[in-house]
Amino acid sequence: MSRRLLVLSALVLAPAALAQPPAADAPRFKWEAGKVLTYRVVQQTLVTETTLDEKTNKPVTGEARTTLTLTRKWAVKDVDKQGVATLEMSITEMKNEFRQPDGSTAVTDSSKPDDAKKMEAFLNKPIVVVRMDAQGKLVEVKEAKGGVAARLHAELPFRVVLPDAAPVANATWDRVFAVKLDPPHGTGESYDFAQKYTSKGAKDGLLVVGVDTTMKAPPKAVSEQVPLVPMLWTGDVYFNVGGGKYHAARLRARSELANHAGEGTKFVYESSYAEDAVEK
Repeated sequence: MSRRLLVLSALVLAPAALAQPPAADAPRFKWEAGKVLTYRVVQQTLVTETTLDEKTNKPVTGEARTTLTLTRKWAVKDVDKQGVATLEMSITEMKNEFRQPDGSTAVTDSSKPDDAKKMEAFLNKPIVVVRMDAQGKLVEVKEAKGGVAARLHAELPFRVVLPDAAPVANATWDRVFAVKLDPPHGTGESYDFAQKYTSKGAKDGLLVVGVDTTMKAPPKAVSEQVPLVPMLWTGDVYFNVGGGKYHAARLRARSELANHAGEGTKFVYESSYAEDAVEK
């Protein structure tokens, strides 16, 4: 190719190259020391269990319903040079309604003084302290009252790990985690889970991320699967890209285990989880 043609080619290609839009930045949490993120959670759970009557050996089915409503606050205490934030979580309001198999209902509500006194050990006090990076990965659980440290690895504080790069439509990425079964549910065995994320595009400034959780190799004993099925969340998480913060989640979990306590028995677990940012 002659020198003149090379020059002409460069002149033609240069405007096209300049016209290309810059690559979009990957979505990230924008941690700010001193900021407080507030969320309202409503989780409804129905457990239906069929067991065998001890006297007649006939199947008997009972159900228990729970509606848990709470407000929790995440205070950003510090952000290090690597962008890893230290956050403290406290619960400021909580109401738990439990409908027992016999039909009776027990309600605990922090808005009532007597109930609030029963909750004083954890209400309006930091009960979880974690370190998280800008992708939403849990770097460290520094403190977790009530034995919820392992649960935080299964159910991330903000429900999603963001992708390495800006996601295109239908792009997928994943993470793995393990859940250990301690007595009385097991003898210390760990079971691996995989969580797949799918970009569903943007809506009203929010990145919509589909979530699908599966168990890689369930325990052979069906009875040991009972405490694991609450981790099998599917649904959508919403991330405020401009604000750099988790916005909401709509998740559900459902599993049916046949013969979990002998031939003819059945365990059915159903739960829905709705979480929303409370804006000032």
